[in-house]
Amino acid sequence: MFDANLPDTLRKVLEIRAKVAPLMMLRRNVVGVGVGYKIAGQELTDEPSVVVSVTRKQPVDTLSPEDLVPPEVDGVPTDVVETGRIVAHNVNRRIRQRPLRPGLSIGHPAGSAGTLGAFVLKEGQLYLLGNNHVMARLNQAQIGDPILQPGPSDGGTLFDQVAHLADFVPLRFLDEMTLPDEPEEARGLAGLLRAISRLFGGARNGGAPAQPPFLPLPPTNTVDAAIARPVEGVPLDATIIDVEAPPSGLALPELQKRVIKSGRTTGLTRAQILQIGVTVDVQYGQRVARFTNQIMTTALSDRGDSGSLVMDYKRRAIGLLFSGSSTVSVVNPIHFVLEALGVELVTEDVL
Repeated sequence: MFDANLPDTLRKVLEIRAKVAPLMMLRRNVVGVGVGYKIAGQELTDEPSVVVSVTRKQPVDTLSPEDLVPPEVDGVPTDVVETGRIVAHNVNRRIRQRPLRPGLSIGHPAGSAGTLGAFVLKEGQLYLLGNNHVMARLNQAQIGDPILQPGPSDGGTLFDQVAHLADFVPLRFLDEMTLPDEPEEARGLAGLLRAISRLFGGARNGGAPAQPPFLPLPPTNTVDAAIARPVEGVPLDATIIDVEAPPSGLALPELQKRVIKSGRTTGLTRAQILQIGVTVDVQYGQRVARFTNQIMTTALSDRGDSGSLVMDYKRRAIGLLFSGSSTVSVVNPIHFVLEALGVELVTEDVL
């Protein structure tokens, strides 16, 4: 069954695993028993161990003696890892699903479809968290508009309404630049070019440079985010599809950190953080919006994944996915999102 050239140490651990697995599987929360290298202090060691997978790690004093995993079996160390429930990947994210779960298709009736990222709390009320461009149609929607699951491009209709748009952070676009005391035609890039021309025009004519009031900085954004209030009676489940648990908390982005997301289009994917503090221009149809202090990862998304919650391997939320290309994905830092909307992320500790 295994490679004949397997080292004797690993072969011994496999034999011990086969002997103890049936009894280990009787313990509460245990969902798997295998052989792997032990993780110590978040670092992978070269020490073979019997790895016990559990739905959720519990404090030792809350477990009965029968449910405790011993530190070693037959002289071989054990390693307890939290994996969540192990489920078959058979959830169709693009059809009507109840209860409502993060990772499903959602959208505004006049839009297409994106992803429900998570649930959040504001003044004791639960809300759906997603992107402005998915739920608020690039500032064009009205507060109270219906939100559908699935989104319209996945066949959703008003009969599939699950929420009402409650709030969104307005997006600002580069074509909205305006010079002070200028008429409407001064807006956007053309107005900026005229200001630069006036600034240097005097020098070209042999005089001192003209002094406009100032050269405007382009309008910038930090988040593409919106929330929607669930319709009464719609069942909700905070466990993220294919992660099978809610987020465990919050974390700051770190270079090279490995992350995951669960999205409507590409499902559960993994990536690595490439850059932080990124200024990036994002195309929204014919308009462009500039974002600052963003997170850029290797590609983990496609169209329709917008709104997915990006987490580290401990399920700590790092950001809200909103854009990307064929080679990278761009993520709003989660702390900016929560602060801008005045909400708290629903985690396993909040439930």
